[in-house]
Amino acid sequence: MRRRRGRPRSGFQVAVIVLVAIILAAATLLSRFFFERRRPEMPAGLPPVSPRMVTAGPTQFRVSALAGNVEAFQNGQWYVARAGHLLSSKDVVRTHGGSHALLRRGSVEIDVRDNMDLRLDTLEKTTAKLGLLRGGRVSANVGKDDEKLEIDALDTRTTNVGAARFAVSVSPSGKVSVAASEGAARFESQGKQVLVRKGNESTAFPGAAPSDPEPIPEQLLLSVIWPEDDKAEGASPIRGRASPSSRVRVNGEETPVAPDGSFLARVQVSAPQTRVHVEADDIAGRQKSLDKVLHRPPRAPSLEPSGGRLWKE
Repeated sequence: MRRRRGRPRSGFQVAVIVLVAIILAAATLLSRFFFERRRPEMPAGLPPVSPRMVTAGPTQFRVSALAGNVEAFQNGQWYVARAGHLLSSKDVVRTHGGSHALLRRGSVEIDVRDNMDLRLDTLEKTTAKLGLLRGGRVSANVGKDDEKLEIDALDTRTTNVGAARFAVSVSPSGKVSVAASEGAARFESQGKQVLVRKGNESTAFPGAAPSDPEPIPEQLLLSVIWPEDDKAEGASPIRGRASPSSRVRVNGEETPVAPDGSFLARVQVSAPQTRVHVEADDIAGRQKSLDKVLHRPPRAPSLEPSGGRLWKE
């Protein structure tokens, strides 16, 4: 009898085993690549973006545009706001210096200027109530008569009357001003209501009722009475006049404006030449500034007796 040859079959089995091993190894590598790879982490120092950026609900506002550093407070955490960010009730929008955000919902558009905190208090289908928590100026445009927008600032309340375009400004001293560029807005405080119509403005000082609406001046009013140079020593008074609704800053510091439009600031003149910069902006967003260099007179040298004899005998 002839002996059976087993060598070819043994080589075939080895080849099959090697092929199966290669397939299993490749499957393992592919599985690790697709299911076990780490997700790229966010850059250091950048807060996470809120997940609410996909589908807007009927009561939500959307950040349609922004510039600069804008944040949103949601679910107990601050996020970096992006275009498309969705905002719901009790969320807060914060803008910093030189930044602003544009919020939209239906026919309602809200322009949040710099250095402001705006909270979305109550949001319903056709009504929205906002709270101005930190100063600045916010502009609102309501395009339909059946939509209602209310902006609360300190102890004041401003509401559109039908389709309207209006602005609300709050100064650090607690002064609240309202102006309307289209339609009308109802402005109330301390139990008094006034109707601010197109082209008019009204101001409520802390603890006082709104003033009777008056036409917005065609030009921004700002006048300054400068101190005389020969008296500009120590703290110099800077007096002037502006519109009662304007905000005035002297060398960057907010200066309260009285109900009659007058203001007073004191500038320390400690150098031979001190530049004083006075700027004002009104509820309409217009700006005006005036500058002057105050000259401090040189002090006369002081001569004190030595107490001794000038000449020795």
